[in-house]
Amino acid sequence: MQTQTNFPLLHRLIHWGLALTMMVMLLTVLLRLGWMEKNHMAAIIHQGLAKIDVIITDKQAVSIARSIRGVMFQWHIYFGYAVSVFVLTRFIYMAKFGLHYTSPFSRQATTKQKFQAWVYWLFYAGVALSVITGLLLKFGPESIEGQAETIHVLALWYFIPFISLHLAGILVAESGHEKGLVSKMIGG
Repeated sequence: MQTQTNFPLLHRLIHWGLALTMMVMLLTVLLRLGWMEKNHMAAIIHQGLAKIDVIITDKQAVSIARSIRGVMFQWHIYFGYAVSVFVLTRFIYMAKFGLHYTSPFSRQATTKQKFQAWVYWLFYAGVALSVITGLLLKFGPESIEGQAETIHVLALWYFIPFISLHLAGILVAESGHEKGLVSKMIGG
């Protein structure tokens, strides 16, 4: 998709910074939906306390579970701010330095280039939507909190297919005509 063969340091820092922060965000979400889900944790708390003859209500157990995973949720917020900075920097970088990305509407582009362009445009639209709704949840009016949260939660599901397509694209590129793409993204 990109016409240059080497990636400048700023490009690589933005790419890997966004990748790392998005992966931490995904990890916090998956933990929250799975192992650290409040009802699951409340059941573990009940079982552990019952072994030492301490009985608490379900509401108390859920409250304890929420406070335990509250620290993890703070990491989600902090890394969300970092994602916001990386995405904004990426947009500025793309606009200011005039990187030549294939347009999904270009008549000269191959089908593969158009597909890649659409995947990236959809990915960045999803990231922007996640950032905007996350910021609205933190700083926006309470009157739109429900809608913002619904959109924010649903926006997660663009990321998993993107990771899959991105990794598949890397494998195809490395096994085809773009050998060394990964090392160029790491070392320049």
